[in-house]
Amino acid sequence: MSLRCIRCRHEWPFEIVQCVDCGGLLEVTGTSSFDPGCVRGNEYTIWRYRDALPLPDDAAPVTLGEGWTPLVYIEWHGLTLYLKAEYLNPTGSFKDRGASVLVTALKASGVQDVAEDSSGNAGAALAAYAARAGVSASVYVPAHASPVKQAQIAAYGAEVIPVPGPRFEAARAVRQAVEGGVSYASHVYSPLYPQGMKTIAFELWEQLGARAPSSVVVPVGHGSLLLGLYYGFCELKSAQLVDRLPRLFGVQAQACAPIAYAWKCGEEDVEPVEEQETVAEGVRIAAPPWGREVLAAVRDSDGEVLALPDEGIRIAQRKLAHQGIYVEPTSALSIAALNELDDRLGEVPVVVLTGSGFKSP
Repeated sequence: MSLRCIRCRHEWPFEIVQCVDCGGLLEVTGTSSFDPGCVRGNEYTIWRYRDALPLPDDAAPVTLGEGWTPLVYIEWHGLTLYLKAEYLNPTGSFKDRGASVLVTALKASGVQDVAEDSSGNAGAALAAYAARAGVSASVYVPAHASPVKQAQIAAYGAEVIPVPGPRFEAARAVRQAVEGGVSYASHVYSPLYPQGMKTIAFELWEQLGARAPSSVVVPVGHGSLLLGLYYGFCELKSAQLVDRLPRLFGVQAQACAPIAYAWKCGEEDVEPVEEQETVAEGVRIAAPPWGREVLAAVRDSDGEVLALPDEGIRIAQRKLAHQGIYVEPTSALSIAALNELDDRLGEVPVVVLTGSGFKSP
């Protein structure tokens, strides 16, 4: 298995995150497919699905016990739905799934030094899994990122490098750093990251009694979570384990919503927008490189992308906490969207809660 440029079709090893020749995005070649007979029944992490992950056979999993998060039944303003509690992963967010797969691949390739840019959760996940693997990590964060998240990254032993200015300045800074030979362990560009996220689809299928939910609602920044769900449910459909895809609903913050704007305008690709402040810092992404793929996945699932103001996000976060579930504002985006989507969610809707409220300042 290797990575292949979707533009020029050249192949690259796992430690490369973007085509060196033309700068194109990479896709995984030789991916495995989901086979229920290969599920490792005594393993309750994402590695339960080891045979469906596109990794070398001899790659030793770098794991902290990520995955197999609970499904919590809840009633919300007359709706009955399930919450996928991704905030209960080891570092407090869904990003652990992608980091586990990515760091496993990098470690198997002999990488010893990694760098990443992140507003918080992805950086914390990389720092934790790099520490587990014995790999040195540096994380470039926007200076405005949550001080709680910055402290968490540093606690794992990673070097935290605050970068003044908008989110994209951190991405620019890390690209200059990796020119010195450090591997860019990017949750944005690496196609291995959504491969970790697709395990959520497999878990939902098992936890719901070998059926797909009618719909799944997720916050969207770069879109790795939504793409991972799409890939996972497509594999389940190809294996004839489900007869349809669940409707995928992506939610962005109104202050920075390039994918939602492209959706509203009926576009096939996403144009950058001006980055503005929002309490949902995890989705503050002005120019998502996978925007075209996210739009295509939403269309194929008969879903939708919408944008919500910060006021509704705060209200949803507070109301959910009053039911005993404390998530960060980015997670509350999906809850805030339920009032907009109630007639389109179907009989078995799932909302993915992506990050813990303990990460909030």
